Amino acid sequence: MSKINNINIEKQIFDYLSQRLSPKRYEHSYNVAMLAIDIASNNYANVLKAQTAGLLHDCAKYMSDRGLISLLKDHKNFKYFKEISNVSPRLLHSFAGAIVAKEKFGIKDSDTLNAIRNHTLGRANMSVLERIIFVADSASLDRKWMHAKRIRNLARTDLDKAFLETLKNKIENVINDGSWLCPQTVNTWNWYVSNYKKNN
Repeated sequence: MSKINNINIEKQIFDYLSQRLSPKRYEHSYNVAMLAIDIASNNYANVLKAQTAGLLHDCAKYMSDRGLISLLKDHKNFKYFKEISNVSPRLLHSFAGAIVAKEKFGIKDSDTLNAIRNHTLGRANMSVLERIIFVADSASLDRKWMHAKRIRNLARTDLDKAFLETLKNKIENVINDGSWLCPQTVNTWNWYVSNYKKNN
């Protein structure tokens, strides 16, 4: 992948997304970025990083299952790669998105890349920015699930609670759909439940 010139990077990101994502996915990416900015400004987090990660969190969503697997095979494999590839390859888009952000847009900030990489499955001990993108992805303005508005409001004042509720909702949806629940998400839940209880 050739790197895009850093001059006017925001416009180039919008152009890249508009050319590759469906209108609905493009709108979602914009809404996630806007909510991420809002949450970040209320949690003393870096607003520019929140905007960038929000815009790019689904930048690899247009890729086919085969394309996602192929891209990630050329990079260092990660835990559960084989399981995800076999059972639910669409989950790979977040890992591929971090690669696109780094190689196409020259983004080097590890926190921004981690926020893109972990916005779907989560991980133990996520940074503030990672949790912001995780929540913003599920509760953006285009999301119509029952508690989205409440989560948006909660995230402005209590990001930890908003994150745990978002994670819980994701897990419940997977189970209710009878779908495969990635062990990484289970590990994320267990880590946060045990640590949240310790600190509250």
